[in-house]
Amino acid sequence: MAEKSNRLSILSNAAKINLIRFPYPHIVINDALDNDVYQQLEKEFPKDEIILDGRLAKDTWFDYPASKVISDQRISPMWREFFKYHVSQQFFKEIIDLSGEQILALNQGIEKRVGRSLGDFSVGMRPGGRGDPLATGADVSMECQFYLNYSVKPRVVRGPHVDRPSELFAALLYFRQDEDNSKGADLEICEGSDDIFRSKNQVKIEKLPAEIDESKVTVVKNVNYAANTLVLFLNSARSIHAVSPRSPTATPRRHINFCCDVPFDLFEIDLPFRLKTKRKLEGIPFGWRLAKYI
Repeated sequence: MAEKSNRLSILSNAAKINLIRFPYPHIVINDALDNDVYQQLEKEFPKDEIILDGRLAKDTWFDYPASKVISDQRISPMWREFFKYHVSQQFFKEIIDLSGEQILALNQGIEKRVGRSLGDFSVGMRPGGRGDPLATGADVSMECQFYLNYSVKPRVVRGPHVDRPSELFAALLYFRQDEDNSKGADLEICEGSDDIFRSKNQVKIEKLPAEIDESKVTVVKNVNYAANTLVLFLNSARSIHAVSPRSPTATPRRHINFCCDVPFDLFEIDLPFRLKTKRKLEGIPFGWRLAKYI
């Protein structure tokens, strides 16, 4: 692991943390940032209306991406520097120093496909947020986002699922507020049963976007929704995770979301026949009329 070089880095206290291999590579750090750094960021956390960005608050999640944060003068200089760092080549190098060996083991042939060694991959910031195209000309596209998740009524935040197949790694850093007395909203690290994996690089999903049959999943670790807690995992067909149900509260769940994508899929998602049919119908003229009934 590289020497500590940036106190804003979510890996600044990861030097003595070992990557856990089961059920897929991940780390959990209970005090990810030095306390003074975390407290200053907490004090300067943007108001909800900035993150909502004109959207009406309701029981779902809202993000505000690095492409907007870095140029938003309403957000403190410390936060803008935090976001700028976590979409940089330097942060990607920290990830490779920590987990490069495991990334290559999970994604054999990735260096050949890109045409250079993992440590030399070029890095770009996703230009318009996670839902928009990847960074032009970059081998990997980095994203960092403010996240708010409202649960005024009881609801499951999200059940067992895998992330998109192009994602190389993901992480989240919790900014739970002191007044938040809700229960739940913990990240669950899950293991899938053997019968949902058609091969090392293919997972069977139950419904879109990438939800796994709950009866085929076992929770092996619960990462508490606690202030200054970081969880980071390498993405693969086996990287199943969920968010535990949260009790009703007027206080939104807050975290920073980090992710990194390559411009191709690293594994396959196996759709049930009905969903394969639905997708085919949606791709033909007027097929959507039938697809909505599937």
